[in-house]
Amino acid sequence: MRSKRFFFAWLAVYAFCSITGYLEHDIILHNAYMRLMPTIHSSDVKSKIWAFIISAIVSTFFYTLIYTSWKKKGTMAEGLKYGVFIGLWMWIVMTMRTYASTDLIPFSLITQWLIYGFIQYALCGMLLALVYNYKKRSVQTLSPIDA
Repeated sequence: MRSKRFFFAWLAVYAFCSITGYLEHDIILHNAYMRLMPTIHSSDVKSKIWAFIISAIVSTFFYTLIYTSWKKKGTMAEGLKYGVFIGLWMWIVMTMRTYASTDLIPFSLITQWLIYGFIQYALCGMLLALVYNYKKRSVQTLSPIDA
């Protein structure tokens, strides 16, 4: 049962991150990327989509795995707190290292990555709390007559 619950939670986080990643990078930041096309993206970026998929699979797996050890009661507030902590940690590190290591990416884009990534991870924490504890929550909401 635990592995099944973990799998569904991981799948939900992966799907959510894939959808929000698409919205962030292909819709919201599309124009910024087009202005920087020769600088930060090669023309064959689509041929390297496999690298994005592998990194998303691995990162969402460990994000979900760490949550299962970190959570106590599995409340939405706890999921949000987890998402905020991990989001701040991961996105500050990733964006600041990227900014410090290259002059090719403007600070405004780094700031947008930080904000969108932080929001994504915070929402993923809440999603984990919802999905991972779905059955437990539905059993608790049954009235004595239903049980």
